[in-house]
Amino acid sequence: MGALNYRSSLSWAELQGDQNFWQKLADEVLPEHLYKCRWFGGKASVIQQVYLNDNIGLEEGHHHFRLLLLEVFFRESYAHNYFLPLAICKEEKELPEQAILGNISLAEGDYLLIDAVYDEAFHQALYHKLLKDEMLSEGSNRVFFRAALSLEDGDSFHSKLLAAEQSNSTLILKDRYFLKVFRRLFRDKNPDFEMNEFLAHQDHFKHFPKLAGLIWWEPNPGLNISLGLMQEKVDNEGEAWTWMLKEVEQYFAQNPDVPESTAKLPLIFPIKLKRLPNDLREFPGTHFFHRIQTLAKRTAEMHLALASEKRDRNFAPINYNGDFTVWLKNRLIYQFDARYNLLNKKLESLPADAQKLAQEVLNRKDLIINFILGFDEEQLRSLRIRIHGDYHLGQILIQGDDFFILDYEGEPESTIRDRKVKQSPLKDVAGLLRSFHYAIHAVQKNNNHKDRRAPLAGQRLYQYLSGIFLKTYFNIAFREQLDIGYRKEITYLLHYFLLEKAIYELGYELNGRPDWAIIPLEGIIDITDEIKEYAN
Repeated sequence: MGALNYRSSLSWAELQGDQNFWQKLADEVLPEHLYKCRWFGGKASVIQQVYLNDNIGLEEGHHHFRLLLLEVFFRESYAHNYFLPLAICKEEKELPEQAILGNISLAEGDYLLIDAVYDEAFHQALYHKLLKDEMLSEGSNRVFFRAALSLEDGDSFHSKLLAAEQSNSTLILKDRYFLKVFRRLFRDKNPDFEMNEFLAHQDHFKHFPKLAGLIWWEPNPGLNISLGLMQEKVDNEGEAWTWMLKEVEQYFAQNPDVPESTAKLPLIFPIKLKRLPNDLREFPGTHFFHRIQTLAKRTAEMHLALASEKRDRNFAPINYNGDFTVWLKNRLIYQFDARYNLLNKKLESLPADAQKLAQEVLNRKDLIINFILGFDEEQLRSLRIRIHGDYHLGQILIQGDDFFILDYEGEPESTIRDRKVKQSPLKDVAGLLRSFHYAIHAVQKNNNHKDRRAPLAGQRLYQYLSGIFLKTYFNIAFREQLDIGYRKEITYLLHYFLLEKAIYELGYELNGRPDWAIIPLEGIIDITDEIKEYAN
């Protein structure tokens, strides 16, 4: 096991027929190499076997690449599929460890065998195939390249690979396009691929990166395995998460004087902008809250677009039913049980202030389970649609005073089928409200505010921030006949999805940042306090 060291008298273009080479790669190299890759999702598991399911060549000028579909079987009795393009290059090229699979001696000379996403010639080959709407064909395999825009031609080409990417590989081409290369594959359209394909053909919503091209593999007719998604680059000033942190930091820097008698409003409490108190009109200011209204408008427009399709069964709105209810309950109960056990296990290792909250959450186990199991589709009259599914401030770009929404791939923990289940658009709304909550508490935690008024000031900011967002979103939804339900139904669904999101966040923090677990713990307590109040 280890890095490849292979000698052959064949050329790189001829190596396809050398079964010994491909077997050695699958058996001895890939089981170790995959653990080095940031996009590999099986790091917590043990690889049992790697199979090369399919292998197709891509040529561009004198450059040759091989596109591989890998099936990785784990000792824990499950499997993943991955995309790995291969290239060769001279050893003098500086590459990170995860790019290199090993050394290979061929008829042309000595080379490194590398992951082709680290090769600019591969980037150019993908772009040119999209530009020409080409198709690769080998045996029953076909790889399609389809441009959705009129792409720039010409000799000048430059590109780079984004280093920060995790689950996929993203290339910047000509400083004008983002090409997302999907690494984890599914035997169905990737949700990001499918959602962008849909959004490109509707007129309700335009604030998403414009679709520029699609790449997919058809090992059999009618089976679409998404390989790539190219979009126009959006000129922007960064993510909404960074913007929100800066606004909240400036708010706390003003040392807001909040009366201790300030009443705590319900979590779901729409507020008109004209009801904004004078101190909040000054800091963070009416301009900030106008931008929150714009964000609510863009969110509603996204949902109106996703609810507009009447014929395509993948996007047409549907009612609640018993099958959905069983799926939702099972999914959330499984998730809560896992978080509950993890919280019990890590209780004593948490900071003292978090331990107290954690114990309170543990004590509310029956309340939480009863609320989850009490989901009753017969009480719901609204419609379910395809939604963003992982909606938070990090998925939104700032452009001046406006916003662009991106990354429609769905919740990372979910299966491909779960990500495509139609749900209430209020789940996305709840995700964004939790993101507001996180931003405020993250600033308080990072700045280690000692002022006893800081929690009250943060609570007050959150109430008006979420209230003005909700008021704007509801106004547009009702006016444009987006079916999100009647008032009581909206409150119930938002409570349900807020709790679901906070439970999800708890597992993320306990596994990665235990010191931050206090934020979702506070969220769970606030939500369940309100659930108890409504139940009474």
